[in-house]
Amino acid sequence: MDIPTIFDAALRKIFTAVKIDEPLALHTTLGVGGPAVRLATATTIAQLQDGVRLAHDFKIPVFVLGWGSNLIVSDRGFAGLVIRNRAHNWRILDEASLAQSSSTTPARLQPTGEGYYKIDDLIYSEADDPTVIVQVETGAKIDPLMKELFRSGVTGLQWFAGIPATVGGAVYMNMHGGYHFFGDFVQQALLFDAKTNAGKIVDQSYFDFDYDRSLLQKTKETLLWARLRLFRGEVERAQATAREWARRKALQPQRSAGCIFRNLSAEEQKRLNLPTSSIGYLVEHVLKLKGIRRGDAIISPRHAAFIENPGKARARDIKELIELVAEKARTELGLELQKEVEYLGEF
Repeated sequence: MDIPTIFDAALRKIFTAVKIDEPLALHTTLGVGGPAVRLATATTIAQLQDGVRLAHDFKIPVFVLGWGSNLIVSDRGFAGLVIRNRAHNWRILDEASLAQSSSTTPARLQPTGEGYYKIDDLIYSEADDPTVIVQVETGAKIDPLMKELFRSGVTGLQWFAGIPATVGGAVYMNMHGGYHFFGDFVQQALLFDAKTNAGKIVDQSYFDFDYDRSLLQKTKETLLWARLRLFRGEVERAQATAREWARRKALQPQRSAGCIFRNLSAEEQKRLNLPTSSIGYLVEHVLKLKGIRRGDAIISPRHAAFIENPGKARARDIKELIELVAEKARTELGLELQKEVEYLGEF
């Protein structure tokens, strides 16, 4: 698309570096996708808000990009402005909670000789620990944020260790990790709506969180910061839990967009008489599609819930495999699979 010179000039006043026709394959975990007409990086929430407002004023499509996971970008790219959100500052709002001691002493995990703790049961609650409110900008990456919070004696994000995500993406998708959803930890958030040129602070209930879903997927409002309700928990145990979850995630295909489809509901699992609700089990053992290729894309031989790009796959190859799985589930099982990934651009 043609970008007005006046827009480019205004864009460069907001951002220190603006890239032209930047391949989005370089900015997604799957490694596919054509160019963005313009790509800029926001390091502050003021830049993020100003960039979104500018694009709206000029009627130029805009997309806010976090880590680039759970995203499949068209081979044609994106005809507009992509803003990479790297605003990552955070602060503890409830300092008083940090002075409190835990009301319970959880059982400690026992170290093994393999360099990480043996965890037979990763389900435990921190509900009895004092809460800590942390305000964090939405470009913050989960893993570094989690480790910084550990150093401040704050726990709660250990369930999401090893997941390539920013806080903004985690809220937008209501990311699940371990046995938790990210939305469970959201207390409040600041949103910006370019259509009304206004910001507003909303509570958790506003997001209407569900499995891999938030209201933001419908409203397309821009999330600037979130206030997370975390804990003054046992840091040693949280660190051990994080290492274990990260270890498990490392076994999954990394050059992918994460799990393509949601796991089955309890009702669907029961109807199909399956031993597990795992979508990977369904794709591998019921649909028999593990290892199937289209072009250079493959339904992962390591974990059939993932589609990998081992080399130079194209977005259309990925989409073809997704449609193959969905169609076979529909025709053979009467099952409508729900995607966890989003498409960006024209397909």
